[in-house]
Amino acid sequence: MRPAKYILWQSDFTGTMKKEYTLVTVIGLFLFAYILDLVSGPIGVVIRNPIVFLTPEILSRYPLTAVGIFARAFAVAVSVFLLMSVMEKKYFLKAIIVLIVTALSELYAIQQLATGLRTTPIQWTLSISYAGAIMAPALAFYIVKGIVWGVKEKVSPEKGPVPLEEEGKLDN
Repeated sequence: MRPAKYILWQSDFTGTMKKEYTLVTVIGLFLFAYILDLVSGPIGVVIRNPIVFLTPEILSRYPLTAVGIFARAFAVAVSVFLLMSVMEKKYFLKAIIVLIVTALSELYAIQQLATGLRTTPIQWTLSISYAGAIMAPALAFYIVKGIVWGVKEKVSPEKGPVPLEEEGKLDN
């Protein structure tokens, strides 16, 4: 039996956190962003692309809003990864999904900000855009993982040798 300290370390840093905990964390981040939006109020800035919000002048004027936007962006990105976690070993499909979601989120944000159309509040528009940017590195990860997994499947045999303990069971 492993000591509790080892199990805690493993669950925190090796990616074996259960999906339920991740879902609760995502809900908590959305709630945190909502509360920050209530506290900070609406922002009165006109920006034409998502990168402009990251300038020091705007970030120093709207710090609570920025924290809320980044918390929501992280929650949106983790939500997409959480939904994709039900697909096991389909790395190229995950890469295609990440590519499509990333491209659509960036295009949506650019269109919303450039035209001034406000289908969603500016905080949500920026969060969607930054979530797409957060997910972009995962595209390379899924492609590399798909290549490695594909090569591993081609090289390794489907069924390995039968262990000695099981050989005797088969003969009986």
